[in-house]
Amino acid sequence: MELVRIGADFVRVPTGRRPVDMERVKALAESIDKIGLQTPVTVWMERDGDNDVPHLVAGAHRVAACKMLGIDVDAFVTNADEIDRELWEIAENLHRAELTKEQRDAHIRRYAELLRAREEAERERALQSPQIAAIESKRADGRGHRPKGIARKIAEETGLSDDTVRRALNPRPAAPRLVPPPPDPLNEDEARDKWLAAGMTWWNRGSHEWREEFLARIDGVVFDRTHAGAA
Repeated sequence: MELVRIGADFVRVPTGRRPVDMERVKALAESIDKIGLQTPVTVWMERDGDNDVPHLVAGAHRVAACKMLGIDVDAFVTNADEIDRELWEIAENLHRAELTKEQRDAHIRRYAELLRAREEAERERALQSPQIAAIESKRADGRGHRPKGIARKIAEETGLSDDTVRRALNPRPAAPRLVPPPPDPLNEDEARDKWLAAGMTWWNRGSHEWREEFLARIDGVVFDRTHAGAA
């Protein structure tokens, strides 16, 4: 890839990306101001009339920091297609410390989708080319070379561990939440026993004075009036 220096304000950032973290941008700007930009951003060029317009592939925070400082930005220019540009962006983002596990796993799954799309595009090109060379080397059993799995390819291309990639591609389903079934309705005898047991529990918890007061109210006017109102 060619390394060029371009005005940070001229770099077009694709829409739909997550907004940059301004605290991180400020920290980057302070670092760049002291020691310079250590890692160039990556762009691809689109022809617009007589001009080549740089579009960002990876490095939104670095571009924003250079804009804040009012300086040019060093950039690698890639000729990769749309799929490979997104793969590059994801590979770079996967090693950001602030990614949550859910965000990292989503990036890995998207990477797998793009790899499959790239393989399908390559198969289509191969079918359309009469001069295509044989892809698989023949073995003694005639079965040819076995291609690497998606998980292994992602691990090799991104530097992640095989286990991390496999867990992201094959997440464990959440344990089902067990809800106890509703109890069967009580028959008359069961309802009576439950009511009596609750009454005995209440009676045993009361003091001697409370029990005397309760017994006095059973035959009194206050109890009768309350009972009649409830009816």
